[in-house]
Amino acid sequence: MKKLYILFFSLIFSLSVFSQDGVQEKAKKISDEMTMVLSLDKETSEKIYLVQVKRFIDAQKIRNLHKSDKEQMKVELKQMQKRLWGKLKAVLGKENMKSWSTHKKNSKK
Repeated sequence: MKKLYILFFSLIFSLSVFSQDGVQEKAKKISDEMTMVLSLDKETSEKIYLVQVKRFIDAQKIRNLHKSDKEQMKVELKQMQKRLWGKLKAVLGKENMKSWSTHKKNSKK
């Protein structure tokens, strides 16, 4: 029975670490793209990375918390997106945010 608990704990821990790696990869990809497009310095790039990591972790929490209520999940994620833009604007400034928005709109086409 003790081995079963250890196995279960190990499985949960490894899934958590694996999930965290995916978050970090996504955040790195976005922060690298923003750094390239906006010609950001290393310090600003690191700040963007941290904002993005927090964003993905918060989104995971919201999705897990509201699995059964899709409408509430949608509302919470939309609010989180607004907070994200505010944080990014605080780090990047108004002009860089305009440039980033333009880049994102053009890349969707």
